[in-house]
Amino acid sequence: MLDLAHLHPMIVHFPLALTPLAVLLQVWILFSGESPLGRSCSAYTALGLMIVAGLSALAAAGLGDVALDIAVDKGFPDAKMEDHEDLGFTTAWLLFGLAALEAWLFWKNPTSRTPGVLVTLLGVGVMVLLLTTAWYGGNLVYGLGINVG
Repeated sequence: MLDLAHLHPMIVHFPLALTPLAVLLQVWILFSGESPLGRSCSAYTALGLMIVAGLSALAAAGLGDVALDIAVDKGFPDAKMEDHEDLGFTTAWLLFGLAALEAWLFWKNPTSRTPGVLVTLLGVGVMVLLLTTAWYGGNLVYGLGINVG
């Protein structure tokens, strides 16, 4: 039977993979002279990737809370996991908020490239926060052995 503590590391790889793809695609769109909020196939793809990343980040944060409870029940000190939990929830909500903002701006169909540049820069910032959160999580698993096995 699947251990609930293992769902978090499985789901968390979706935002970890999709967010950099979406941001890199947005950067590529900008360098090609278009807007990431335009009506190109690339812009639709970047938006779709960001939406799935935002939704999966919320799922990963919720499952991370479950994994933390399981780890505490197994005897791991929760103080070591608090930073990762706080970063995880902050990152998840920011990523979801960014996806919602991008969807709203996409729907508004701005004529200027400026909103596309701004959401791409915000995406880079959220991506850095996401990778920092992942680094803390990796230290919990590979450094302390939390919820391994």
